[in-house]
Amino acid sequence: MTLYSDSLHRVVVYITERKPLLAGELKTLTEHGVRNLPARFPGLKMVESTIHPDRVELLLDFQRIDEDVLRVIQSFKAEVKNLAKKKGFEGDTLWQWQYDDEWVSKLSTSTEGQQ
Repeated sequence: MTLYSDSLHRVVVYITERKPLLAGELKTLTEHGVRNLPARFPGLKMVESTIHPDRVELLLDFQRIDEDVLRVIQSFKAEVKNLAKKKGFEGDTLWQWQYDDEWVSKLSTSTEGQQ
């Protein structure tokens, strides 16, 4: 049996002007924001996350959540920006408005009952 999941989204969120700002304390705050996503959106599954100096890459499973990608990403960006401002970040904008969202077709094959 072959199963397809239409709930996986690979999302890339970029720093304004792709500046390499996600280092040190700002990277730690971003990691905190990523870890908080499933708590903020019960049912959201964080499959994978990678933080680069100029972007955050996420693989999110929306199968058990009734929210859209835009709402989740806006919440993530706002949380990190607010935490950064509390720690003295002085930039007007941390994140680019746009982000990449690619639907991922995950193929899994069950070999149960096959010989």
